[in-house]
Amino acid sequence: MKKKPVKRAARARARVTRAADALVAPIKGADQRTIGGVKIDVVRAGNGRIKRVVYPPGFRWSTHLKPVVGTTLCMHAHVGLLARGHVRGEYADGCAFEFVAPRAVVLEPGHDAWVVGAQAAVLIQFDAGAETARRFGLPEEHRHLRA
Repeated sequence: MKKKPVKRAARARARVTRAADALVAPIKGADQRTIGGVKIDVVRAGNGRIKRVVYPPGFRWSTHLKPVVGTTLCMHAHVGLLARGHVRGEYADGCAFEFVAPRAVVLEPGHDAWVVGAQAAVLIQFDAGAETARRFGLPEEHRHLRA
């Protein structure tokens, strides 16, 4: 019995699927946790951390993490690469932002953000804990500068 040849497009989709799965597979040696539905892998790097953060479809900071964290807005700075997905958000003063992967991301403390669409958002983040904003030269909280 002859095997039917696999079409090139199907093979290409299979390669993409395997590669895409690797983006969210557990990272060997990482501290792994789930908070408010967000999956986080953390690897220490000197006096900082590299994080892979997977925000599920439907995630919104003010809905899923505000009750856990206890602040009105996310007060953590985020610096990294949005490797997959689409994220929108805004600061307390109404300034809005939007990132569609692949895209470098810099967010100052004092924001709400949410995943847009049916695909998880995957952020590769460089982090120094509570010192992230200062270490990257960002303000401690977003402030709209008027010209």
